[in-house]
Amino acid sequence: MPGPTKLGRAVENGKEIGRSGTMSIPDVMGGTLTYGDRLSVMICESSQVQLRILTQAVEDAGYSVEGAHSGEEVLARLKLMPSDILLTGIEVGEMNGLEVCWALKANPDTESIHTIIITASGQERRLEESLDAGADDFIRKPVNMTELRARLRAASRLVRMQKQFRQLAETDALTGAANRRAFMHCLEMETEQARRHGSNVCVVMIDLDHFKLVNDTHGHAIGDRVLIETVKAVQKCLRDRDLLGRLGGEEFAVVLHDTTIDQAANAAERIRAAIEAMQICNDQGQVVPITTSLGVSAAAADTGLDTPESLLAAADEALYEAKHSGRNRVVLARSDTPITRLAAS
Repeated sequence: MPGPTKLGRAVENGKEIGRSGTMSIPDVMGGTLTYGDRLSVMICESSQVQLRILTQAVEDAGYSVEGAHSGEEVLARLKLMPSDILLTGIEVGEMNGLEVCWALKANPDTESIHTIIITASGQERRLEESLDAGADDFIRKPVNMTELRARLRAASRLVRMQKQFRQLAETDALTGAANRRAFMHCLEMETEQARRHGSNVCVVMIDLDHFKLVNDTHGHAIGDRVLIETVKAVQKCLRDRDLLGRLGGEEFAVVLHDTTIDQAANAAERIRAAIEAMQICNDQGQVVPITTSLGVSAAAADTGLDTPESLLAAADEALYEAKHSGRNRVVLARSDTPITRLAAS
């Protein structure tokens, strides 16, 4: 499970400044945000000498740095691997720094990148244009390194807070799994990648059997514990790139990255067995038996299963079949054959 994320701390050179409490915030893509993580900075300067000087100063301050010589290069690199902070001059090729700002803020995938514009002395009009273009901060040439480090620290605090708030908004408060909104966003990205590159993506729908009876018999506190332990059990069956989301109540779903239907079936069976093996006791010390039914679907452009909605619908139909075939089993929704049942042994 994700480790602790420390709130309210400034970090420089890997050292924490100040103190606060801790809390766990899982990353919806399977990673963990910790306050010791180095933030990444993209520096764009047309001058090779200036780029080298700035890169050294920012690296010495404890950041991971990527360099670029033009606005076009910045956008190309950020498309592949977004940075946390962009430090850019204005005159940086055919696409200047202001146009880069406009482009970043217009793209949902890059709009949160904190942008610091480097302006020359006497460019007050350019400064106003920079802020209007969406820049978050500015620093004047010649760049004072002490001031630069201070502005980077301020930017880091904002970036980390934004990440934490975003992850809180995407996380199910009880279980720590991704919430429905975050899950659907991930599934949209995976299906889009599958369409573009011909890769595989599968969905596993998970629904705990007779969960209402668990709540009615043992109480909601035990029911909540079942949900929490279910997420822990499922996470142990997944890879880093896979994503588990809680869609509501006792219903969960998993996005399996670059996975065939047969591989997904094996993963689903591991999940089923792991949930059945959970040892959760009630207040009297009695083990509460838990089983689950699962439906699996795979993206297939030739059959129309190439959208998040169609994948979920197919997996849900397979899940329905699993429920009505005796529960505690995996059912596959295949594009070329009737639904296949994998009953628990």
